[in-house]
Amino acid sequence: MTRFAHPQRGVALIASMLILVIITLLGLSSMRSAGLEERMSGNQYDKNLAFEAAEAALREAEAVTTAPMTFSSACVNGLCPTPTAGSTDRWLDTSFTGWKTAKSIRKGLVNAQYIIENMGLQPVDGTCHLQTPVEPTCLIPMYRITARATATNGRGTSVTLQSNIRQ
Repeated sequence: MTRFAHPQRGVALIASMLILVIITLLGLSSMRSAGLEERMSGNQYDKNLAFEAAEAALREAEAVTTAPMTFSSACVNGLCPTPTAGSTDRWLDTSFTGWKTAKSIRKGLVNAQYIIENMGLQPVDGTCHLQTPVEPTCLIPMYRITARATATNGRGTSVTLQSNIRQ
């Protein structure tokens, strides 16, 4: 029996190495994708916590407005006088320190604060203030409540909510 000697060319080795490289690249890509998805879900979790805390602070401030309030000429304990037209909104002013810290069920995870601004007297409907004389029951006080919550993990997640209350 005679054997034919064929020189080996290593095609199988090259093909298997190419397949191995492709599988490695697919694995690396899926690992990177999983890491990105984990970060995204962590950010969404932070946003949800901050939103819940801001909403709770908003409700707490709304409850405060049901009792008689006294506003001074400066923001004291979260109660602020009517904003000055043309000035920077208080919630946008990074140097503003008149926030009241809200009660939080997520202490250590989120810091929640609120302010209540006296927006002055507003008409009950769209026309009663046009009558002469203006009826005493025509104008009622309106308050703007701003609540904000910031996650304490250092990722910068922050939520700001506002509502207007007419009493």
